[in-house]
Amino acid sequence: MTSSDDPRPLMVEIGHLLYGRFLTNTAGGNISCRVGERIYITPRGLGSRHRWKLREDMIVVVDIDRNPIEGDPAMISREGQMHFACYRHFPEINGVVHAHARDLSVFAAAGEPVTPTMEYTRKFGTVEVVPALPAHSREVADAVVEKLRPRRETLKKNGLGLILAGHGAVTVGRDLADAYDVMERLEWSAHVLLMRRLLAMPLDQA
Repeated sequence: MTSSDDPRPLMVEIGHLLYGRFLTNTAGGNISCRVGERIYITPRGLGSRHRWKLREDMIVVVDIDRNPIEGDPAMISREGQMHFACYRHFPEINGVVHAHARDLSVFAAAGEPVTPTMEYTRKFGTVEVVPALPAHSREVADAVVEKLRPRRETLKKNGLGLILAGHGAVTVGRDLADAYDVMERLEWSAHVLLMRRLLAMPLDQA
């Protein structure tokens, strides 16, 4: 592997962006990517213990079966099952972002989908809701796979996102930059939807 193939600098940059742009919080979130036969994934406790001050040496590197390459596999984020399930079932997916974005979390709490608002979010279609399931479970990983499966052809062209009811959101992409791009665009879309609802309020309810 050459230094140009190493995704860890980008992972650090995206981790800092997620926290700095209110796309996640100290309660959790995790990012990963696949490069060749290697999976790069953030460690557990990145939010609560490190306030998303991610460093390259904190990133765990394993193969698809979690065999260690660099770092301790026991430190893989507890929601790693969701990431690995996406990689196993979809060769089109090479980046996954799970986050607690501020405005998307409103829709997660309500269990509501996010509909496209602008030209730059139409390609994602309606962001569907995965039912409330234990956050670190095989069940939620399987449910994410089942929601993505009917849209496999779309994954060849662009990333997609899902609302995790009562939890947050997950986005997937052709690479990590793609998955991050989806998360930021969908968060903006969620904000626009919320503002539109406020604009529709009668003045006597303001």
